[in-house]
Amino acid sequence: MSSLAPQLANDVTSWASLRWLLVICFLSLNQGCSLFGGDDEDESLLPAELIEFTETVDVDKRWNSSVGKGHEGLGIALNPATDGESIYAASFNGNVVALNAKNGKKVWKQSFDFSFTAGPTYKDGILVLGTNNGELISLDSMTGEILWTTTISSEILAPVAIRNDQIFVRSVDGNLAAFLSSNGSLQWTANHNVPRLSLRGTTSPEVFANAVLSGFDDGKVSAYDLVDGALLWETMLTTPGGRTEIEKVNDIDAPMIIVGNELYVGSYQGALAALALESGDIIWLAEASIYAGMAVDEDAVFVSESDGSVMALSRFTGREIWKKDNLLNRYPSAPVIIGDSIIIGDLEGYLHWLDKESGETQQRISIGRDKISSVPLVMKDTIIVQTDGGNLVSVKTFIPSS
Repeated sequence: MSSLAPQLANDVTSWASLRWLLVICFLSLNQGCSLFGGDDEDESLLPAELIEFTETVDVDKRWNSSVGKGHEGLGIALNPATDGESIYAASFNGNVVALNAKNGKKVWKQSFDFSFTAGPTYKDGILVLGTNNGELISLDSMTGEILWTTTISSEILAPVAIRNDQIFVRSVDGNLAAFLSSNGSLQWTANHNVPRLSLRGTTSPEVFANAVLSGFDDGKVSAYDLVDGALLWETMLTTPGGRTEIEKVNDIDAPMIIVGNELYVGSYQGALAALALESGDIIWLAEASIYAGMAVDEDAVFVSESDGSVMALSRFTGREIWKKDNLLNRYPSAPVIIGDSIIIGDLEGYLHWLDKESGETQQRISIGRDKISSVPLVMKDTIIVQTDGGNLVSVKTFIPSS
């Protein structure tokens, strides 16, 4: 099942059943939907067959551990976090665990009466998580005990950002809010209108200098003052196209990335762009449809597109370097980078290693049958992957010595 679903902004709760009925249809926006008379045998919608390849990278699955009940089909991406020694992860059914990063052994485990949908985010000894009921929870990273809880305006679907004594949270109703990390008290809220129809999901806030940045469901990126939430600049990536409400959907839900003085951001049915952080001016813009995410190195931007294609573009001009269709309709996760490889998960629990220079497949392993929606956590030569089935898996990539 897809991680995409429409969100009817005016009544998130009462429309929940309808939204999940439409999940499958939204996957194939331009190819028809069997619920409304489409051909459910359309082979163009089937996941691409796994290709044959020559192994050029060695990998080793080190350990795996269950966090809790899975979240397949719920449209959330719980991402693991680390302090460098421990791995922190949460499950939809209320578990939070700390594991030894080297061997996966449990350090502590806490179970709560929450349905976690975002996080955890780690910073300076605290973990911050969000729930489907708009609860924001802070935990002690040493014990997992609750430090404080507060309730915000609506569901939280993306990890929060933490900077010094502030926590920045995006909620599905279009709000961006700042809270004190010490006690959870609200400092300010910035409101942003939500279109009548949007994807299920939000992007995580990013902090740069004196500003916090966020993408929104109308295709805009906005920068706000850290202290009072005043709007500093706002940029529209692309104007909505098409004649129907579905064709006009151009949410910014994929995680944004800051490199140097530039912000890399992508929208669904819209564009991938590099923006100047100080002004929001567009440096370059390339046509793309992005939901899962991207990775950036010193030379290139690597993107998983919503149809499953994977491409690399010049970081400086946005020019396409290569594009591969090997993962069409396999709903690839956001890529991450280790050495000369980008690593991507898919809907059948496979991890794929692609060469950064050419996009050719270097390695592929299965870590189970569950979909991989979350962004893998990179720790030097190792990735920690949380599957939609609620498992954490550690995989090492052996990087050739130069």
